[in-house]
Amino acid sequence: MPHTHDEKLLREVIDAFSQFALKIQQEDDEEKEWLLAQGLDPDVEEALQDMTPMMLHVLDAIGKLGRANGIALSTRYGFPKGTVSKVTKRLASRNLIVIESLPGNKKELHFSITPLGEKVYALHERLDEQIQAGAVRFMADYSPEQLHFVKEFMQKLVRTSFIELQQSQSDSAQAEPEAPRRERT
Repeated sequence: MPHTHDEKLLREVIDAFSQFALKIQQEDDEEKEWLLAQGLDPDVEEALQDMTPMMLHVLDAIGKLGRANGIALSTRYGFPKGTVSKVTKRLASRNLIVIESLPGNKKELHFSITPLGEKVYALHERLDEQIQAGAVRFMADYSPEQLHFVKEFMQKLVRTSFIELQQSQSDSAQAEPEAPRRERT
């Protein structure tokens, strides 16, 4: 059932969303700084210099799967197929993965990690462990009930498009017959 909320509270929640989105973008930079500050060998440092967060995520997914095709990456991790295609080409050009086609099937490509890619993948795994530990420390201040609410809220938030929500509401408003207007006398 929809609730009516105080306008000030709604603005504060929307502002908090905006600040959270900005923080996520800034953390991409922090993650890269952390990766580069780990005393790396020159090849790994060079590979990381111009890697995007998406490139790291796709490399991480290939590392986790061992050997994968584009459909597996797209389905399992939610990466758009076009993104997988572009990113895997960039990863291959940096010698982080190898792209192989199956004998007799040039369309289906499989990706596997190279020794250099393995070093970057292992470093990214260490970063993920740092992030997990920080998240666990942060969430220790909250009760299981509060965390359950946050989990459900975040899952619903991820599934919701505020643009589509607005569009569907205006579509339903248009579909409803207008109430007769009273003429002023």
